[in-house]
Amino acid sequence: MSGRDDLFRRYCLPGNRYKKLLSARVLTGDREQALRFGRAMADDGRRASVAELEGLLAGDWREVSTACWLIGFAQRWEFRPELSRRLRAGEAGRAAKGIAFALARSGQAADAEVLAHRLAADLGGPAHRSFQPWLLVVEERLGPMVSGELLAPDGPWERWAEASTLDSSEPARWAGLVRQWVELAEAV
Repeated sequence: MSGRDDLFRRYCLPGNRYKKLLSARVLTGDREQALRFGRAMADDGRRASVAELEGLLAGDWREVSTACWLIGFAQRWEFRPELSRRLRAGEAGRAAKGIAFALARSGQAADAEVLAHRLAADLGGPAHRSFQPWLLVVEERLGPMVSGELLAPDGPWERWAEASTLDSSEPARWAGLVRQWVELAEAV
């Protein structure tokens, strides 16, 4: 068995963790179950060595995504430069939500700038909706800094929303889901 297989089995598979991180189902179920999930994420994130998290970050999208969530839950801020680099370079792929969670959890001004940069670059098409709510949650903590022109009438978010097939394109609705993830992490 390779080291990557072991990392995948230990960090991504328990309870189909990587699948749960893709949706908000863990947030809509039983509160005690959500807290257990959050505690397990925080505990594993703290226990994981730097080398193990780097190994996950070198893996496929499931491993990268899980690593980002572990980093965010455990507040392993030594990885912020790497996550910011990936986001700025457009290398997030299917791990974008995990990277955005970790940066939103950190909530620094530099994180808002990286999220805004990626959002501005990606709002050209309806497939790119990952970053707006995370940016809004960071700015709730810091005060509006960079989202104003993105949210302005006839701005990029509104144009994206008009082309989208979502049931709701209202930024506040999506920010509410993000806020729930951050609140879960802060509760454990």
